[in-house]
Amino acid sequence: MAVRPVPACGTGFQHRHLMAADSLSRHLADRKTPWPHFNHYLVAYLSYLLFYPVPWLLGYHRPTLPGVLFSAAAMLLFLLVYFAPYRKDRYYGYGEIILTDLIGYACAWTHGDWEVYCIFAAGMCARLPERRQSITMVILLQVVLIISGHFRHKTTLEVIPGAFFSIITYMGTLVQWQLGIRNFELREAQNEIRTLATTAERERIARDLHDLLGHSLTVISVKAELSERLFMADPPRARQEINEISQIARTSLREVREAVSGMNGASLLRELDRARKSLHTAGITLALTGRAPPADAPPNSVLALALREAVTNVIRHSEARTCTLTFLYDASGHIHTFTLEDDGPLQATKPARAIVEGNGLRGMRARLAASGGTLTISPRPQGFTLTATTLP
Repeated sequence: MAVRPVPACGTGFQHRHLMAADSLSRHLADRKTPWPHFNHYLVAYLSYLLFYPVPWLLGYHRPTLPGVLFSAAAMLLFLLVYFAPYRKDRYYGYGEIILTDLIGYACAWTHGDWEVYCIFAAGMCARLPERRQSITMVILLQVVLIISGHFRHKTTLEVIPGAFFSIITYMGTLVQWQLGIRNFELREAQNEIRTLATTAERERIARDLHDLLGHSLTVISVKAELSERLFMADPPRARQEINEISQIARTSLREVREAVSGMNGASLLRELDRARKSLHTAGITLALTGRAPPADAPPNSVLALALREAVTNVIRHSEARTCTLTFLYDASGHIHTFTLEDDGPLQATKPARAIVEGNGLRGMRARLAASGGTLTISPRPQGFTLTATTLP
């Protein structure tokens, strides 16, 4: 007979099942899943009690008033024992099993089908916390049943049905219990997957927003300062810079919407053009070594956003005058790595172990790692090198 799977004192069922039972106990305690939904067959097994008056109804024995009253009282006591683990929030124990078995033997004088209680006791054994205890107990119950039948001068054929149905009930209850545990584990795993997926999506949005807004706001800040300096000296150029600020703001707004909806399709060619303009505004020259990304290259959001963040860091922190960008291609002509080198004096003076990664670098590293890639950052004698790689 299955009961609510919650931990008992002592050793566990099997470690994984005990953990599932602990989790299920907390789950049921929060009333997220009512116990009848999980153990609905617990009530169904009470139909065995209908067999108790069968010998009376078939005329094998005439029921007496004391026998009927005693049987009713015994049945009430059994029901209290049967549902006790739900009230006490634990497994069945030896006490409930032995008491249920004794109720059956105590009712033998009423000449009802008292062996149903032995069947219930066998079913309860399936809910013991440890499998070895469970098997041992159910075997002992059947030995006691056979010995009792011998002292009551019953033939083997009269005892076998009770033992047979006891074993069948035990096995059926055990299978139902394990199936219920596995179904619960599956639901828990699905909930965990949904939680992890939600967390991963939030982290992705956070990284994308940081890269998008960090880069855009950095360029807007640089262009705004440049516009202020050119306002009197070169009004047409200042007006051009202000127009570009407006364009960058609109583009950033669109990209933020795409990032939030998970549709960001950044391309390396577009990021290369943006990087060249941003670096030029900050007074930094970008030199491209080797081939540029072809116009028909498939979008590579991971490397594109990594390049955007790398350029943003150069503008913010390096005080560089020149940058060198190199793309590496695989055998099929797809870009899988880029290297960005700058001659910034501020970064060149930092040893590799002294580099403190901010949100941008951490987000870049996490994004690359999710695609099987790596991020390497290291100072050079005159500048700094960043290499981003994805799986070729």
